[in-house]
Amino acid sequence: MAEKQKTSVKKADKNQKKWFQGLKAEYNKIIWTDRQTLITQTIVVVIITVILGAIISILDAGILGILNLLIR
Repeated sequence: MAEKQKTSVKKADKNQKKWFQGLKAEYNKIIWTDRQTLITQTIVVVIITVILGAIISILDAGILGILNLLIR
């Protein structure tokens, strides 16, 4: 019984070691963007988010105004 537990523990350790080796191999395949590209893309995302937020706010206010006119 004890030998069976030792064997399963060894298999678990071996599987865990293989998993971490695979994780490290995949992590090394990542291509990181340079700083300038990251800054540019971040600025673009922030600008688009602000523009879309403004559009949604304007549409929301317009629809609310129309609904208030219809309810009265």
